[in-house]
Amino acid sequence: MTSERAAIRLQTIRSVPEYNTMNRVGSLDFSTTSSTPPLTEDGKINYEKGEFYTNPPVATCSRKQAVFIIGLILATLLTCSLIIAFVRPSHCGHVEEGLDFHEDVAVTPPPEAIATNGEPFPWNDVRLPDFIVPLRYSVVLHPNLTTLFLRGQMEVVFAVQKETNFIVFHGKDVTLTVVMVKDKNMREIMTTRTLYYPYHQQIYIELKNYLMPGNNYSLALRYEGMVRTDLEGLYISSYKSPGGVKRYLVTTHFQPTSARSAFPCWDEPNYKARFKIGVVRQRNYVALSNMPLDNTEDVSIFWGSGLVQDNFHESVPMSTYLVALVVCDYGRIHEVTKTGVTLSIYAPPHMTSQADFALKAAVKLFDYFQSFFGFSYPLPKLDLISMPDFAAGAMENWGLAVFRESALLMDNNTTSSSAKQRVVLILAHELAHQWYGNLVTMKWWDDLWLSEGFASFAEYIGVHHIFPEWAMMDQFLHSNTMPALRTDALSTSHAVSVTVSDPIEIEAIFDTISYSKGASIFYMLQRVLGEEIMRRGLMLYLERHQFGNANMDDLWQALSLGTLNSSHPVPVKDMMDTWTHQLGYPLVTLRRHGNMIHASQKHFLLVNSSLHGVNSSHKWHVPLSFTTSAAPNIESQIWMRDPLSLRASDINFEIPMNVSWIKANVNASGYYRVNYEPAIWQSLIRVLANQPTTFSPADRAQLIDDAFTLAWAGMLNVTVPLTLSQYLVNETEYLPWSTALYHLRKLDTVLSIRTARRSLHCFVRHLVTPLYSIMGWTTKVPHIQSLLQRELLEAAVYFGLSSAVNEARRLFTQWMSGQVQLPPDIRDIVYSTGIKYGGWTEWDYCWQRYKETNVPDERLNFLRALAASNDPWILQQYLDFAMERNSIRVQDIRKVVESVAQNPVGSLLVWRQLQTRWNMIEVTFGRASFTIGRLILAAVSHFHDPLDLKSVQTFFRNVNVGSGKRSLMQSLELIQANINFLNKNDRQLEQWLNRNSPRC
Repeated sequence: MTSERAAIRLQTIRSVPEYNTMNRVGSLDFSTTSSTPPLTEDGKINYEKGEFYTNPPVATCSRKQAVFIIGLILATLLTCSLIIAFVRPSHCGHVEEGLDFHEDVAVTPPPEAIATNGEPFPWNDVRLPDFIVPLRYSVVLHPNLTTLFLRGQMEVVFAVQKETNFIVFHGKDVTLTVVMVKDKNMREIMTTRTLYYPYHQQIYIELKNYLMPGNNYSLALRYEGMVRTDLEGLYISSYKSPGGVKRYLVTTHFQPTSARSAFPCWDEPNYKARFKIGVVRQRNYVALSNMPLDNTEDVSIFWGSGLVQDNFHESVPMSTYLVALVVCDYGRIHEVTKTGVTLSIYAPPHMTSQADFALKAAVKLFDYFQSFFGFSYPLPKLDLISMPDFAAGAMENWGLAVFRESALLMDNNTTSSSAKQRVVLILAHELAHQWYGNLVTMKWWDDLWLSEGFASFAEYIGVHHIFPEWAMMDQFLHSNTMPALRTDALSTSHAVSVTVSDPIEIEAIFDTISYSKGASIFYMLQRVLGEEIMRRGLMLYLERHQFGNANMDDLWQALSLGTLNSSHPVPVKDMMDTWTHQLGYPLVTLRRHGNMIHASQKHFLLVNSSLHGVNSSHKWHVPLSFTTSAAPNIESQIWMRDPLSLRASDINFEIPMNVSWIKANVNASGYYRVNYEPAIWQSLIRVLANQPTTFSPADRAQLIDDAFTLAWAGMLNVTVPLTLSQYLVNETEYLPWSTALYHLRKLDTVLSIRTARRSLHCFVRHLVTPLYSIMGWTTKVPHIQSLLQRELLEAAVYFGLSSAVNEARRLFTQWMSGQVQLPPDIRDIVYSTGIKYGGWTEWDYCWQRYKETNVPDERLNFLRALAASNDPWILQQYLDFAMERNSIRVQDIRKVVESVAQNPVGSLLVWRQLQTRWNMIEVTFGRASFTIGRLILAAVSHFHDPLDLKSVQTFFRNVNVGSGKRSLMQSLELIQANINFLNKNDRQLEQWLNRNSPRC
């Protein structure tokens, strides 16, 4: 859409009565007669939420009619009150008592097991029978990029372990045209019927004769299907050449359960088999798969004129979700690792120069992990390929890992330090999977965390090795432990090891708990065992289970064996079972009695959940570490368990009488929170105020995070974290600042229409000014300092520090006029500021730049910045562009929604958009997509008004959100937590901020 036509569309939207009604909030009138709505002092719209849900009057009545109606209403209310009083027990006290965040979530019961032809489907289990085991697949695929028609033929050799006259396997949206079963002597066994059951995505083949145990058989199939368009299975993607020509390609994304839509198979991770893949393609394309190319043959006579078939070498045993195939016209760069493995990166020909950094980093990481795991990579090559459309950030397919363009490609002239770090972390994650996840795979998806949690931990170890100056293990706390603790404080969270069965449930656990909590408890375990013992145990685990499947008990056994020769053997399974099978984590509370410290633990929850079915008696084996003023640099550790029974428990321990402070959970290496009695909190605050470097940056960040979170849960006076944060005027490290600013922005969100918000902005401006005066906008600083500078500049602009805002606007004006090239580390901040304080001209200029650039990170910069506008009509247009896929890819819709939702002006627009376009969202992403849940969280989890909560509950009460069910329940719980926080602390916040914020 050109700029002129976009402007016409914007004016058209403004003139539509529905939009004017929807966006007339409070006493503001956003009709076309008023060009700009009233703003607050920081440039944001002032509005009352109640009006957002209030419709204009639609009818009038006489006085008599009004009296009659009022009387009828009063009688109805009296009747309802009597029913409530005598039929149901009443609940008094806090608003959160008795809430059940599960009750308003629609659940669709499974249908009766009826096949598509109306016959009963004989196998009524979502899991496949375990008595048929596939051994070897030979699959040939012909995806037609013009018609999107998919044809395939395949043969599977399988072993039978129990006498049977039927075969059940997975198939989704495929139709079998030829079915043939043969014994080992190639004698055909007749089939009597073939049934399809789409609900379980299963195909049932009944045989005339029985298959006998101990024998191998073959199943030959021909089938038809479609090349998909929803970023799952085998799907089509495209990119534009520098000349504007649209080029098409086909790629795959099979994790967790989409291989079955590309070819019929036993699509469960424990059914490992060898794969020999063939693909029919046009001559001007190249095909890639897990293994190197074996041969290419002309198949025009069989498949069509001008077509060839690439046949790849047979793979090692692997799970179906790791099979990969790409047909494209990409370019390639490559290097050879120390052990002779060819490592290549594929990208559109005009973008291969953006892969240089990733290739060098990938080779270093590959060599490191091969040494770390002590096991040679078993394939002859590893290809990394960028994909224009990819739902996940990346996927570890064995030998052919697929990445979003922004996760693999970067331009040194435009890519920020944080984006560069993101590329290396994602590379490390997928490379770690080549051993841990691919070589040894979980038996079933309930141990998904075992694969993803470890890779999320190992990525930081790998990047720390090649870039030690980046302080990655400190950043691990901010990127993994803290986000996990936030999600896991909800009663609607789940244990890392959780029972799942169908594709919807499996998709739902690709979440913060499986990734970040899994990583955090691995980190805690390494701190307990020691790096070398941990490494030896991992090597033993890989050696024992190579090319097979394992569960977490297999890992605990291998790690326990590594501790047998140590002076302090650790019962790894006993310890880790308390962290993997239980929901949540403990809050450890320290109380001092002379020279004795009493440490107690209880399940920490953000919202009172006594009626949620949560077991409040949970106890954990906590490795409680601490330091004291007597020896600040010496870490002590004590287990919170009974010394006789070895069961988790509360404990007492001694400290010297002259100790003035004690700080627990040293460097935040344990997965738990710590609360202290008031006197200990005051002693820690004094140390931060006078000698903050007494504590490490990780310890300072943890004190900030725990204090704010405990206040949010109502367990700590809200003035404690605010008083503690006053020390930040002397803080110069990234980790404490990033932690504090997260909480201060969250506080700003819930105060968006409260009078205390102005004082909060003054308070934050006072905190950031000293360091801002030192760092300013100079960008040639070390990596970790550049991350700090970004946090600081973003906060200075967000909270309205005039010198920062003015400088950002000046830079934006110069950039628009072509006078300057913005440094990579500050450009998105400048873009956002220019759009926020600008109008349509500034917004459209950045929109055009977004459409023109071919640098992935720059596109993300613009996507975020375009959401910063203060004009609700522009934001509405932007959301329409995203939902209608106008120059915005499907994979980026969530980024647009998240960014607009974080803008107070756009928050309720996003919620309205989600409601009006819900059917389109379901069609685009499907109920079995993890994206559904993330869209819900992005759109509503920050709400903090009872009207918002009621609106969300009402809309979703009869909506089946599929894999987004848990995210919806968590969103409702987060909204309630925000409401509770404001109800309890609104007045006290205002009083404290007014007293302690300088006038501005």
